[in-house]
Amino acid sequence: MTDTIYLGSGKSVTGEYGEFFSITVNLNKVKEHPQVVEEFKGVKYIRLNVTKKKETDKFGKDVAVTWAQYKKETGQTIPDNKDNKEDLPF
Repeated sequence: MTDTIYLGSGKSVTGEYGEFFSITVNLNKVKEHPQVVEEFKGVKYIRLNVTKKKETDKFGKDVAVTWAQYKKETGQTIPDNKDNKEDLPF
């Protein structure tokens, strides 16, 4: 398994409709790691994981944004959903 690639960070925010994550993706990090960009039928995607940090950093950020590595990178298989009519890779 490859090392975790951190692409951004964010904060937990409680609003009128509950808690959500306000995140920022660092496009320079994406450019440094071009393997995070996938293409399917001419459309480009980046799979992301948003996770709570163990501790809030000095900027108040309590959420980490990392690249969600799948099939090719980890050897894991993506479940085959034959009921999906659009045949998307995610």
